[in-house]
Amino acid sequence: MEPDSPRPRIAVVGGGVSGLTAARELAVAGADVVVIEGSERLGGRIRGAALAGTTIDIGAESFATRGGTVAELIDELGLSDQVVRPAPLGSWVIDGARSIPLPAAGTLGIPAQPLSRATVRALGMPGALRAAVEPLLPRSVGSEAGSLAELVRARLGSRALHRLVRPVALGVYSADPERLGVATVPGLAAAYAKRGTLIAAARDLRDGQAAAGGAVAGLRGGMTQLIDGLEADVRRRGVAVLRGTKARRIEARETAAAGAGGWLVLGDDDAVLAAADRVVLAVPENVARRLVGETGAAGQATDRIEVVALAIDDPRLDRAPRGTGALVARDAVGAGARRASGAAPILAKALTHVTAKWPERAREAGPGRHIVRLSYGRAGSAPETVGLDDAEVRGIARYDASRILGVDLRADTVVDLVRCTWRMGRPPGSRDARPFTAPAGVTLAGDWVSGTGLAAIVQGARTAAAAALAASH
Repeated sequence: MEPDSPRPRIAVVGGGVSGLTAARELAVAGADVVVIEGSERLGGRIRGAALAGTTIDIGAESFATRGGTVAELIDELGLSDQVVRPAPLGSWVIDGARSIPLPAAGTLGIPAQPLSRATVRALGMPGALRAAVEPLLPRSVGSEAGSLAELVRARLGSRALHRLVRPVALGVYSADPERLGVATVPGLAAAYAKRGTLIAAARDLRDGQAAAGGAVAGLRGGMTQLIDGLEADVRRRGVAVLRGTKARRIEARETAAAGAGGWLVLGDDDAVLAAADRVVLAVPENVARRLVGETGAAGQATDRIEVVALAIDDPRLDRAPRGTGALVARDAVGAGARRASGAAPILAKALTHVTAKWPERAREAGPGRHIVRLSYGRAGSAPETVGLDDAEVRGIARYDASRILGVDLRADTVVDLVRCTWRMGRPPGSRDARPFTAPAGVTLAGDWVSGTGLAAIVQGARTAAAAALAASH
């Protein structure tokens, strides 16, 4: 931008991590920025909730340390002293009636050490041997794969797919790997193309030989600190933040300045919320499609998950029987065991043992009290808990937690419950994703553009901001 040129005016629609990060990048570069958020609350899927006298993360609770993208942002916001690490307990997979420690140092369940004791335990010796030969396979094996599942099945075998990769994909992306492309996993496609093997790619994408689930960090007091820090920072830089102001559509126009193209962000009754040279849409895919006037966008399906958190008073959980948590490969118990025992299936797809994973949470909760979070809802189907009252959900979650943790939890040990439903966009690279080309002057950001996880979202927001600035010159 020339010294005497006017500051570019850029409207950011969406006040989640993506929108706030993009706004910050734009403001640092000297743009005149406004953030428009339809809710009274900033943060998107980062949200705190009260539970049994404390505040917990009911949305995103951690960030991947790989690449240092989020850590860099946290440092810039002056929050580095608030970073905390999870206990090195590892994660588990519940596969039918079996509970299996998730092998360490892999990516998306792809084992980095296929002949390790943990991998042999998970896959059995035949499955582990099948996976171990993968580096010896020609690059052509799996080259025609149309999904992540097809690639894993071709190169690592069906056991690795169903016992490891599938439950992790369901837990992380709320989607079956049959629906996901390799590009869904940040960095995996590039690492695989470079190394030629999935096992080597998985090693490259880990921070080291850490316990499964250990290559993450959080913030003391919860991830809402990141939102508070971002909001304070952008306001200090002169960014206008409009809460509770819903954008209904955006409209291209010609500005008075030399006929240059510009945009109006319109709200209820076509009230002008912002006039800008460029727009960043940091919103879910269906909202972005609606804002640009795409026909049928309002009814576009999005996947939902419901997070249910329980506060439990039971000292038997002190031993962290499933480490930091577990992913459910399929129904709670195998079909044969169900017929024999009459046991109901586990409906949850994942459980996080919050007070085992984060030691400071255990100190806050006090002796014998535990917090667990369960996630419900898989791609293509509504969460089993949606529409049920709290009493019914409490019973389902207690049963699922009992089966996952291997501890029969009595009803009177559950002292509190909180729940929240989230809408999840389809990850980029999904086989059923619809093409979407943004109009000139409009930049897209969010997990459906850049991929799931704060590291991908923050980097994607920076990329979107850079694109908006470049288009403004």
